[in-house]
Order: sequence, then structure tokens, then C-alpha cells
Amino acid sequence: MSEMTVPVGDGFADLADALGVTPEELAAEACARVVAAEAHQVSSQALRLARRHDSLLRRLGE
Repeated sequence: MSEMTVPVGDGFADLADALGVTPEELAAEACARVVAAEAHQVSSQALRLARRHDSLLRRLGE
């Protein structure tokens, strides 16, 4: 995995402290949530397209 530096304000460190986690853990959780939301959106769109073009996909699979 590549390392990434993300500048955050002082409030971010305060929030992490209030939650009892490190700023790195808080950032990792935030990134994971964004990636999960994007994955859900991509999956939903792929399913929508597959349903819309199911007959074509069936013919291509023959």
C-alpha cells in the first residue's frame, strides 16, 4: 500500500482525541467509508446497466 499525506486542521486532531483514536486511525476510517460508498455506487450502476442490457449480455454469452 502506498503512503499518502493529507493535511488536516487542528480540529481533526481534536476530534480524533475526543473519539479516543489517533488522527491516522480517524483518517483511515474516513477513507474506508468514502471507498465503501463509492463501491456501493459503482455496484448499483453496474447492476442497473446489467438489468437494462440483459438481453444483449445473454446473447454475448452464447
